[in-house]
Amino acid sequence: MRVVIALSIVTVASVLSACGPVQYTKADLDGRIVCDTDRMDRIDSAARREHKEVHWVSCPLATLRVVS
Repeated sequence: MRVVIALSIVTVASVLSACGPVQYTKADLDGRIVCDTDRMDRIDSAARREHKEVHWVSCPLATLRVVS
C-alpha cells in the first residue's frame, strides 16, 4: 500500500512539473500590447477617493518595451 501511495505521489509530481510557466524572452514580450493595469489601478483609487463609480468597457492599452 505504501508503494502505491509513493508511486502515485511521484507520478502526480512529475505531471505537475511539466505544467510549469513558459519562460518568455525579450523577443516574445517586446512590442506586445496588453492592458495597462497600473493605469487602471490609479484611476480606480482616484475614483474611490472622490466617491465616484468607474465602469470599465475596455481596458487602456500599453505597449511593452523590454529594456536589456
